[in-house]
Amino acid sequence: MVKTTVILRNDLYDLLVKKHGRRKISETINEALEKKLLKPKKSMFGADPWLNTKNLRDEEEHESL
Repeated sequence: MVKTTVILRNDLYDLLVKKHGRRKISETINEALEKKLLKPKKSMFGADPWLNTKNLRDEEEHESL
């Protein structure tokens, strides 16, 4: 991590504090910059980001039953 100084407009700062709190300003700015500057990560399942491996069962566990 690198510490730096960012100069924000008053209205943007107030909005950040109101929506995310003072302690999450850096995290929020990092996420916004990442979305804007970096390529989006593609899901291993293609274009459907809602389709993921969460809650999939392991078939080997059920074969022994």
